[in-house]
Amino acid sequence: MSLIKKIKDYYKKGGRILFTTPSHNQGHFQTTAAEKLLGKQFLQYDLSELDGFDNLRNPQGPIKKLLENISNIYNSKSSFILTNGSTSGIIASMLAFLKEGDKVLIARNCHISVYNGLVLSGAVPVWFLPEYDSEWGIYKGIKAEQIEKILREQEVKALIITSPTYEGLYSETEKIAQICKNHGVIFIVDEAHGALYNFGNFKTKPAIQCGADISVQSLHKTAGAPNPCALVHISNQSSLNPDKLQKALNIINTTSPSYALLASCETVINYLNSSKGQLYIEKLLSDIEIFKKNISSKIHIYSGKNDPTKILIKFNGAAPSAIAGILNEKYKIEEEFSNHKSMLFICGIGTNANKLNKLCSALNEISKNTFTKCSTDAVMKYNLPDIKYTPRQAFFKDKIVIDTENAVNKISAEAITTYPPGIPVLLPGEVISKDILNKIDKSHIEICC
Repeated sequence: MSLIKKIKDYYKKGGRILFTTPSHNQGHFQTTAAEKLLGKQFLQYDLSELDGFDNLRNPQGPIKKLLENISNIYNSKSSFILTNGSTSGIIASMLAFLKEGDKVLIARNCHISVYNGLVLSGAVPVWFLPEYDSEWGIYKGIKAEQIEKILREQEVKALIITSPTYEGLYSETEKIAQICKNHGVIFIVDEAHGALYNFGNFKTKPAIQCGADISVQSLHKTAGAPNPCALVHISNQSSLNPDKLQKALNIINTTSPSYALLASCETVINYLNSSKGQLYIEKLLSDIEIFKKNISSKIHIYSGKNDPTKILIKFNGAAPSAIAGILNEKYKIEEEFSNHKSMLFICGIGTNANKLNKLCSALNEISKNTFTKCSTDAVMKYNLPDIKYTPRQAFFKDKIVIDTENAVNKISAEAITTYPPGIPVLLPGEVISKDILNKIDKSHIEICC
């Protein structure tokens, strides 16, 4: 029996008089404001671990069957539902298969959750920078030859990359997976933005089908589930033990997962796996292609090997921040992110033709304006900071706060990241250089004593 059917049957049979958590008691208590905002039904589905409803920490009933069904759909050895985002999948994967002192090769354009995994596991980062595209102000997908070169020179336990990148660029995942296998390296892919790859016609395969040991996917980012629903998968070809991942998830996850969110994951995955769902994805991709054909020739759209649901654009001579301001104020349209070169629009499964048409019309109107030549030709260079302490060592160091102007050559005790997407500029344990300070807009900074 599915989890959704279990919940429906519970109410069909009249339910029970509950003296359990959650304390709203299936919506019997709800403030007027919350009821107007959320409605009654969401809280009705917000059940606790009632008799027969199973437990996410040790699934034996409906949740176990749900996970088995997800595993079959995604063709994995094991799949796990995450109700606190891809962040928990990344951290649990590191906690399960890395121990203190293990070296892990990490692309620097990673999410901050990777740093958190380093603190908890005690693993030691070996950072590397993917190739930088100065025309667009973004990092490119990672090439296999770069990984091969590093692994010839460095002995590491695991490799962690982000593919697709936040901007949607693909890495050479299949080739990299083979290289990792040749070197005996665990390959973990943060595939948070690739939750539709199993169901649509994309230019890449899902990471675990490319040979990665583990992938993490955010159902809430592109696939239509509520925040913060996600999945973590172990590949059928991997020798990693799923029991270890379950134990790691049990350490970091809440003991009170939302059954409403679990049920949402089930409905979304079943829909995506249906013929209706796959036609819906085809329609989304078709609508995006129509948008690209109708866009003004004055607007450049990134057209490399990238995810079509990530629309990356730039205007000749116009600062993205200026364009974003006009979009927001005049047209009530908000982009996902703007850097000094380009703008990103994420088109999840809920993005319809009407929204894309409005964006297209707004951008085409804006493109008719004359903009003052701005400094978008500047290249934002970034060099990896020197490491004094591992993330775990830095976490436990005594700390003080000083004026930023006095911080050169001091050791950072805080993570400084750009949000979105959460990519770190500076991490605890790293030496603060003049170059780094030029990128930080802060009057004070925390350092290690």
